[in-house]
Amino acid sequence: MKRLQWYGIKDLRLETDAPVPQCEEGGVLVKTEAFSVCGTDIKAYNAGNNRLTHPQTVGHEFVGRIEESKTPVFKKGDRVVMAPTIGCGVCYYCKAGRRNLCAAPRSIGFQIPGAMAEYLALPPDAISGGHLVSCPDDIPAPVAAIAEPLSCVVNGLSRAPVSKMQDVLIIGLGAIGLLHAIAIRSAGVKNIVTSDFAGQKAEIAKALGFTVIRPEDLDGVYREYSGGLGFELVVIAAPVQSIQEKAPSYARKGGYVSYFASLPPDREKLGLSSRMIHYNELVLYGTSDSTPDQVKEAVKLLQLCKDEFAKMITVLPMEKWLEGYQGVMDMKYAKVVLTPRE
Repeated sequence: MKRLQWYGIKDLRLETDAPVPQCEEGGVLVKTEAFSVCGTDIKAYNAGNNRLTHPQTVGHEFVGRIEESKTPVFKKGDRVVMAPTIGCGVCYYCKAGRRNLCAAPRSIGFQIPGAMAEYLALPPDAISGGHLVSCPDDIPAPVAAIAEPLSCVVNGLSRAPVSKMQDVLIIGLGAIGLLHAIAIRSAGVKNIVTSDFAGQKAEIAKALGFTVIRPEDLDGVYREYSGGLGFELVVIAAPVQSIQEKAPSYARKGGYVSYFASLPPDREKLGLSSRMIHYNELVLYGTSDSTPDQVKEAVKLLQLCKDEFAKMITVLPMEKWLEGYQGVMDMKYAKVVLTPRE
């Protein structure tokens, strides 16, 4: 089979004669239809990742069909997506239903061979833990492949009363920013303002019907776009220290600020106004990964808004993985999905 195998920083190789992995007792073998490129994949390519040991097959966002099953839960031909972080099932967080915060997690693409391959073998605890989620046939493969990142967005939005809001600001128009915009609109929010530099991603947002403001203009106009009060929710989807420090100032009193994008270790500290947070009663929160239930919610949302999600996706054959990685880094593409077969 073909697979993308990581051997170290800037050393990702397309291998065409790799062995098809074996299906474990209690597990499944998935024949992938499509897999998408995550920002985490690109970070690992450029700088490595302390969860990665080489060689390893990368990727954790995918859709596929069961090719072989050694569990009664799934049968051959079933179409699936996945919450790729497999919780231990016994720690405090897993027992509380928050497997994404597991104290000893394993994840495909890191500790377990990943999804950027023609076949993916999933272990028994991926099945017993409910991490594999059914996916309807009417969702096109490139759209279904983004169920996992959308589930992370679902997780982030679950931390605030989004359905009761009218004014939301999203800073950063990469894949995560666009996923937020579509998901928030589906929740009934009327006024969704986005901010990013001019370019392809901003054009996609405009084509989807969202307001786009250049970052350099935001300070002067954000009140005009939020009823004079600031936004009820500010979503930070840009891994830029100065932006993350400034973002709470765009929130209205009693508002929420979602720190979705993380910063690299050498720039992780933020300077924030304690007085502003205190007197404006702001809620600042982080969000990471997702649970199987949130993947199920994401699948429903994909089915509801599949045409909108399709507009933010660039589909490339697996052989053009480097073009996809580079296109995201150059801000040419919002979200890249790779296909292992024509």
